[in-house]
Amino acid sequence: MNIQEVSQVLDARILTIGYSSREIETIYVSDLMSDVLTSGREAQLLITGLTNRQTIRTVEMVEIPAICYTNGKNPGKETIELAQKKKITILVTELSTFQVTGKLFAAGLQG
Repeated sequence: MNIQEVSQVLDARILTIGYSSREIETIYVSDLMSDVLTSGREAQLLITGLTNRQTIRTVEMVEIPAICYTNGKNPGKETIELAQKKKITILVTELSTFQVTGKLFAAGLQG
């Protein structure tokens, strides 16, 4: 599933576009960036409520191409600028984390 399809499923706004041609194969849900560092992998979408710059730094290290911030939480200007620089896609949705995971699972993505 590509980023555009993910955004449609979640009715999400795309704040930054990274490598838009990369496919999302699985999802990973966590607010603990230490867990993402040990269990995250390429072609994942990170789903989190944390909107700080550390999320960008973490996904960059693990080579996760995109983050979806839930509950309508918007990252600050510095986080958005860092994501643009690192070519990481940021999505923002009003849906809860629970709703996001359910919709993506129903659309065929696994955890």
